[in-house]
Order: sequence, then C-alpha cells, then structure tokens
Amino acid sequence: MGRYGSAQQRAILEAAVAVFAEKGLKGATIRLVGRQAGVNSALIYYYYENKRKLFEDAIRMVFGDFLLMLDRHKKPFPDARARITFLVNGIFDYYETRRARMLLMMQVFNMHIRLLADIILDIISKKQPLPLMVLQEGMLRKELKPFSPLPLWWNLLGMCMFTIQAREIAARLNQKDLRRALPRLPSLAKRKKEIIELLLSGLAMPPRQLKIK
Repeated sequence: MGRYGSAQQRAILEAAVAVFAEKGLKGATIRLVGRQAGVNSALIYYYYENKRKLFEDAIRMVFGDFLLMLDRHKKPFPDARARITFLVNGIFDYYETRRARMLLMMQVFNMHIRLLADIILDIISKKQPLPLMVLQEGMLRKELKPFSPLPLWWNLLGMCMFTIQAREIAARLNQKDLRRALPRLPSLAKRKKEIIELLLSGLAMPPRQLKIK
C-alpha cells in the first residue's frame, strides 16, 4: 500500500495489529509493539506521536487491506445472490486468512464505533469502496430493493461480525473445558449460507414475471 511506503513503518503497523488485537487499545503499549516489531520505542515515536495515533493508523491499514482483498476477487455479478454471496464470503474469508486483523476490526466495531465510522467516511470521500459499488449496481439493475448502500453494508458487516464473535467466545470457553455445557455452534459454511438466505429474503427483488399476451 502506497501510504505506508516505509518498510519500517509497515512492520510497526503489522506488529501493532497483533498487539492491539490481543491486548486492546487500553492494554497495549508502545513498548509491546516495539518488541513485536523488533524495533525500539523511539522509532515508533518517530512515526507516531502517541499510542492512539498508532491505533488509528493500524485500523486504517486493516480496513484498507480488507477492501483491497475484495478488489482482487471482484468479478461480474449475474444476480442478487452472487452479489450478497461475494460480500458475505469476503468477510469470512478475511477472518479465516487474517484472523488477527479481523479480531481487531471486531474490537473496533464493538468499542470504537465512532473511530471506525470516521475512517469509513474518510475512505468514501476519496473513492467509493467496492462493497457500496456492488450493492448500488445491484439496485440500479433492479436485482436488489432500493436501500441506502452504506447502512445496508454496515448491517451486513454487523451480522457477519456477530457470528465471528460468537465463535471466538465459544472457542475461549472451550479452552476452559466447558464444551459440554455449551450448545454446539453451526459450522461457518452453514452459518454463511443462513446469513446469505436471510439477507436475500429481505433485499432481493422478486423474480420478474413474464407477461403472457
């Protein structure tokens, strides 16, 4: 990503993601990030005046990386199902391949919502993100019902985040040997299908009826 042209700065941000994902903003320290990155704290302060600024830039990097991943996998969408499936799968694929980054996004989604909203609005002011383009195009083609794309994307993201968070909580409880007392969660594949069907039931336009003369 061009914004992080320095290899050192990129390494610091990668380390920050890991530390913030595990410790949260409150529990993380510049020293811990430096240890993770293999640099001293002075170098981090060269790039960032405080921990909060580092946290904000780490979130920007993660969200930008997520959008880039979606861009790399974009393709023509023949119908509403293909659009919703692409967006839902993109979130879960990011979780399965970049778990620490998604855990950090979940943390921000739950506890720093104003910060996340500011970052998203800043991104939108420069370029329309792919998820909004996918939804808006579906509405223009009358595959999806007319909604505002941003709140729609926000709700779709929230549904997927909730499912991921439930799995993370269950995994932690299982580590404490409480698995017998817990209901078994459906597989991610099954849960993805359920979310897609639920979204389509409310968003997809009904099939066009052929007029018989």
